[in-house]
Amino acid sequence: MDVAKLGQRQLFLMKWENLEGRILKRFEQSQNVSEVIEYLVAVRVRSALCSRAISETLQALIRELFLTSEPNDTLRRYAPYFEEYCEKSEWKTIIKRLFCNEADYLAYTKEARGYKDYLIKEGTLDIRQENHAYIVESFFEDMNGKRHKLTIREVDPNKAAPVVTKLLQILTTLTIFETNGVRKFVKFINYEGSGKIITTAYDARLEEVEESVQEPSDKTASDDTKTGASSKKTNKTANESKQATTPHNKANVTPTPAASKPKSKPKKSSAIPKKPDTAYLRYGKTTERIEKEREDRRLERKKNKLLKKKKK
Repeated sequence: MDVAKLGQRQLFLMKWENLEGRILKRFEQSQNVSEVIEYLVAVRVRSALCSRAISETLQALIRELFLTSEPNDTLRRYAPYFEEYCEKSEWKTIIKRLFCNEADYLAYTKEARGYKDYLIKEGTLDIRQENHAYIVESFFEDMNGKRHKLTIREVDPNKAAPVVTKLLQILTTLTIFETNGVRKFVKFINYEGSGKIITTAYDARLEEVEESVQEPSDKTASDDTKTGASSKKTNKTANESKQATTPHNKANVTPTPAASKPKSKPKKSSAIPKKPDTAYLRYGKTTERIEKEREDRRLERKKNKLLKKKKK
């Protein structure tokens, strides 16, 4: 199956492992060295913003392209970005292959050498917080002046604004991003970094990968089915035996008379003398009537409690 060109969504949002496979397959089919080198520049920018190392597989591809491919202007222009992935002896060989002399090297790599140091700068802000996801939302103009948004996730929030800005400006040198033949990311406008708390998360792509890797063979599945059936039969027998000796229906269980609920002890009378009852002065009732009403209310509460009714 043919692998389509990679765009900004694949290069900046795809899972790293899947992206690596797409780049390798694309190169196997197209053998377009210039295109793949620009893909790798974009990956280099993303890895710098996310403080994530490029895999050894891609590093091997980088060395292969620079050591064996026919020299061209794309290889010359972006060579400084990949110097750290080569041995000193390999780098000397690459320089001799791509450039006629020192002046030629300085002329072709002037722009890349200006950006190179920002690719390896560490974050210095110390503002990362646990359980937060950080993104960078940036805006560019295309050749017609139309604005385009680029979102990069899982970035390192400790990267200072000048570093992030320079890294995003590297994308303005690439030609692989276009819409209907119009090159995007021609001019960098602005960016904004933000973070949000992660509460719950789900990714169907990860589930698909796990299913493809952990799917058992037919033989293993068959053995598991047999074992499970035997286990269920054993458990069923044990459960039936347990149910025969352990009552589960509360209606058939006779409660123990004294153990159901301990009787509450009568409250002891306070040693403090009672204050004189002056209720008859407030309500205009005789003492006998007030005492009678109190006794009636006490009996009513006792009756309601015995009948387990809620007090109205």
